[in-house]
Amino acid sequence: MGEEEKYIVFIVAGGHGKVIMSTAVVEAMKKAHPDRKIVIVAAWDAPWYGNPHIYRFYTFDQMNNYFYDDFIKDKDTLVFQHDPYHTTEYITKSENLIETWCKLFDIPYNGELPKLYINDREREIVKDKIKPDMGKPIMLLQTHGGLPSHQYSKKSWARDMPIQIAQNAANFYSKQYRVLHIRLDEQPALHNVEPVTLPHRELYALFELSKKRLFIDSFSQHVAAALDLPSTVCWIVNKPKVLGYEMHEDVFPNQEMKHEMNKYSFLEQYDITGQIQQFPYDNVNLFDFGDITKALAKQ
Repeated sequence: MGEEEKYIVFIVAGGHGKVIMSTAVVEAMKKAHPDRKIVIVAAWDAPWYGNPHIYRFYTFDQMNNYFYDDFIKDKDTLVFQHDPYHTTEYITKSENLIETWCKLFDIPYNGELPKLYINDREREIVKDKIKPDMGKPIMLLQTHGGLPSHQYSKKSWARDMPIQIAQNAANFYSKQYRVLHIRLDEQPALHNVEPVTLPHRELYALFELSKKRLFIDSFSQHVAAALDLPSTVCWIVNKPKVLGYEMHEDVFPNQEMKHEMNKYSFLEQYDITGQIQQFPYDNVNLFDFGDITKALAKQ
């Protein structure tokens, strides 16, 4: 009889960007527990294809078929389910989420970053669909995040790029770049861009074809970091210290928050879905477009 197999079951709830961030935790986890096979249960499966540090991955609707028998019952298994969003460090915005996550499981953190693994067939398919050699280099733009069905409206003041700033960027950069706008059908459209709604794995491969990238605090900035592609990221409520990466250029609002209405606040002052009653600024155009162009010039 061989030695009994050991497992870690790592459960990752939350959005697409958070799951991409968790790939850094998995790399640190494997270094700390090289003798254990890592089994992922997550809300999104696209980030896990090709990942060399894991044994199996499931979404929450897939682990009904003998998961308990395979990985829990009478097994030498560690279950890692703690959510870093519920920690003091995250709520007070005092530490990078990946480091906080590792500490929850008593795992040494040595600066691991998210990683996505794309195969050549995926790259080939995307080149066939996008046809990148059309005279202009590609610029990727993500201006709105989240799922519209999960927030007050199609736009969130707390995360999304103000529509006038987004349109200014599209107008300005479309003269030199082929601007591909990453968006859901329900999210606001822009002029002078091409909308992109590829499956997630193909969308990752598209990032490798881009020359410039302008994003908000959403999954795209995590994809770019996981592919080692420096980008420009616009932040409103969340902080790059917690959810960002040193490789990116960060842009912040050009005005101070002047109004507080915290009736809807619990552990954090602002909901990322953007309760409109909480809007704390005097003007909706929160960014200086010159700050954005200066940041993009560094790519």
